Amino acid sequence: MVHDPSQASAGQADGDALVNHPHRRSFRIVRTSHLTLYALSLVLLTAACGSDNALAPQYQPEVVNTPNVVFSFQATGLQNISDVVTYTWSCSSGSVVIHPATNTTGGTITLNIMDADGGTPIYNGSVPASGDITPPTGTGGPWTIRVTLSNYTGTINFAVQMQ
Repeated sequence: MVHDPSQASAGQADGDALVNHPHRRSFRIVRTSHLTLYALSLVLLTAACGSDNALAPQYQPEVVNTPNVVFSFQATGLQNISDVVTYTWSCSSGSVVIHPATNTTGGTITLNIMDADGGTPIYNGSVPASGDITPPTGTGGPWTIRVTLSNYTGTINFAVQMQ
């Protein structure tokens, strides 16, 4: 199509006939710099990582969850933390030994381990500084391991090893 400027109405500039066409849609192109995108990404990442979870990365948590071998949990530098974290670990034999090495300077920690039946507590108690714990045998399968902290200060370290 060829544009004929003589067809334009009074007051229209040469290109205005196309701009004001009834079927033409206008789009606004917004240009952003790489720095702006970087800053926005950083803000979103920070917001996504922010959590009320007491065991966020500043507390150096480390969890090893190897099915039918060992579940271990370690968190250092905790100060006055109250939180509950729950994991599922596969234990096909139903028999375990708990190896604690915890240094509690305040508050309490409770370890709750439920077997695959879900109704049988294998262990429900504190995590001592040392001394292996051999709880009763449970039903093999997916076990639930729950760590409950109440105003806890210290370092948590324990392993649940399948026998």
